Amino acid sequence: MTNLLKQLGLNRTANSYVNRLEQSQKLKEIANRKNYPYKVKLLCEKISSEYDFWNQKENPSEQKLVDIDRDLTFIESQINVSEFNKERIDLLMSKYGCN
Repeated sequence: MTNLLKQLGLNRTANSYVNRLEQSQKLKEIANRKNYPYKVKLLCEKISSEYDFWNQKENPSEQKLVDIDRDLTFIESQINVSEFNKERIDLLMSKYGCN
């Protein structure tokens, strides 16, 4: 009986921590919706990994590589700027599933 009570207490504590973690992640997502330096960093990582993936394929689609390369060039140009091209960044966030 004592073990069962301890386990129930641990389950409640664990559930509480998981709920707080989920809530914290949701708040971060909300806060980062307008955080363009964060979006640029995230896109740079995502597009770079996409580029590496397609570049390592045996017969990559030339059009796909050109498209990804163009996106990567653009997002790298946005790293150290004061005025972001917010519309295009948001479009790329959607295109690469970073929302």
